[in-house]
Amino acid sequence: MYYTLYVEFIDLKKQLKSQKPAPCYVCYGDDDFVLDRAMSLLTGLAAEPKPFNCIDREFISSRELTDELMQLPLIGDYRVVVARGKVDMSAVEKYLESPNPSAVLVLPIYTPHDSWGKAATPTIPKGGVGINCNRMPYNQVAPFVIALCNRTGATAEEKAIRLLYNKCGGYMSRIDAETQKLAMLKAGGQITESDVNEHVKPDTEFVVFELCESILNGDTARALSIVDGMAKNNDLVAAFTLIYNRFRKIFAVSVDPDGIEGLGVKPTQVGRLKTEGARYGKLRLKKVLDMLESADYSYKTGASTVYDALTSFVAQAAYIKN
Repeated sequence: MYYTLYVEFIDLKKQLKSQKPAPCYVCYGDDDFVLDRAMSLLTGLAAEPKPFNCIDREFISSRELTDELMQLPLIGDYRVVVARGKVDMSAVEKYLESPNPSAVLVLPIYTPHDSWGKAATPTIPKGGVGINCNRMPYNQVAPFVIALCNRTGATAEEKAIRLLYNKCGGYMSRIDAETQKLAMLKAGGQITESDVNEHVKPDTEFVVFELCESILNGDTARALSIVDGMAKNNDLVAAFTLIYNRFRKIFAVSVDPDGIEGLGVKPTQVGRLKTEGARYGKLRLKKVLDMLESADYSYKTGASTVYDALTSFVAQAAYIKN
């Protein structure tokens, strides 16, 4: 049977209903909520009693994994084997040359929560299917938010849903929790942008995006106020990595606009980065990166505190002109 090499999470359920499952699935991505949902759909292929038909653990050797895969289900059509940790992919490919038709191998690969340094798509073994569990685009998340709101009779403005999506960094675990909270607070009413601003704490990545925008726009007062807010939430150390990754991508696209996708940038981000790269110029962006490296070195060597290093960087970087 022919299997698509890569499948979006949103299409997985439909595919499992319409055709026989593939012998191997690689679930990868930076959204744990989405990845766990994909895993749930796949382990749901195993019938009860689950302890006999679904194995979920790390395997000491490839032989141990293969032996587990060759066993038949106690009841039902499929036995699901979830192999966590490091797996010998060459051994998996060899197994997939003649797989047990009653076994489904699932390989979960969690990637870091960093939208500007996203890990590259993993290599999918021949005969397997990759399930993209990275953060879903807004148009796929909005219906989920609307459905959650409907449970309490609440509605949400489109602008409020988009702001919620952005403040949560696109992560479904936070979107799910924050939507349920807002739906309870506004049961029978309407959720507005003001409600989201009041009740939803912004994700660090969203705050960093606002900070970078303020720096590039030369809005020193706004940038410094964002740093003060981050200091209250102890987000300053994480901010250095995120800020550097953000400016690095903008600089890279200003140097080579056609090569940016090779850096692991999502297609939805390419257009914005190209616009920013053309707008701010290579020389200014290079100066900003140099200042950021100096500030990072300053606090790591103890020459200054994290707060002082970041405040000094922001004040100087926002002043640089093209």
